[in-house]
Amino acid sequence: MKRLLMLILAVYGVTGGVFWITAVNTMTLYAVMDAYSWESVPNANNGGSDNFAITSSTANPKNMRGWLAFDIGGVPRDAWIVNAKLQLRVWHKTTPDSKLGIGDSTGRNYGVYRIIQPWIEFNVTWANQPNYTEEHHATSPVPPGQGGWDGPLLYMDWDLTEIVGGWHNGAANYGILIRDTQENAPLYYSTQFFTHDKVPNKSYFPRLIVTYVEPQSVIILIGALVAEGLFITTLWRRRKRRQDGSEDR
Repeated sequence: MKRLLMLILAVYGVTGGVFWITAVNTMTLYAVMDAYSWESVPNANNGGSDNFAITSSTANPKNMRGWLAFDIGGVPRDAWIVNAKLQLRVWHKTTPDSKLGIGDSTGRNYGVYRIIQPWIEFNVTWANQPNYTEEHHATSPVPPGQGGWDGPLLYMDWDLTEIVGGWHNGAANYGILIRDTQENAPLYYSTQFFTHDKVPNKSYFPRLIVTYVEPQSVIILIGALVAEGLFITTLWRRRKRRQDGSEDR
C-alpha cells in the first residue's frame, strides 16, 4: 500500500509540475501613463516626471495622489487570470523629524483603486482627477528600508488580481489611482516612486505582473489527471485481487 501511495504522489506531482512549467504563463507589463498631483497646488500636472509621490498631510504640500495606466491587450482573450501583482520601485521615503513635523512612512497603508473615467497623462491634476471605485480595491503597507537611484532595489507590491480580472472580462480599463488610505494625517508622510519617464531602464518602471493559463492547457491537464486516475485505479484493483487470492490459499 505504501508503494502505491508513493506512486500516486509521484505521478500527480510530476503532472502538476509539468503543467505549471508549460501551461502557466507570466507577462510583465509596464506603465503606459503615470502622473501625480498635489492637493495644495490643485491645477499642477506632473506627467512626465521621473517620480511620483503618495502623501498624507494637513500641511503643505498636503495630500498627493498618483495615477497609472497599463495596457493588458497582450493577455490572450480566452486566458484565465491566476494572479496580477502591481510593483512600484521605491525612490525615497520620509523619516521621522519631530521639529519639522515629518513622520516615517513605513507601514502606512496605500490603496489602489480602479479608475472609472478617462484621463490624460500630461493634463491630469488634483482639480480634474478622474473618479474611481472602491470595488475590488487593494491595500498594502509601505515596506521597511530605503530605495534610491542606485539601489538597493525596493519594491512595494499590491494584489490586483480582481481589478485586472475585471478589465480582462470587459470592464473599462482607465487605469488605477494610488493614495494613502488615511489622508490628512497630522504629520507629513510621503513615499516617492519611480515612473517610466526619464529613468535609466525598465527596472525603474511601474510594472504589472500578470500570471494566466489558457483553457486548452486546463483541458489537457484534466484529461491527463483522469487518465492517471484510471491507471492508478487499475493498479489498485490488480493489487487487491492478488491480495485476495493469497488470502484464499
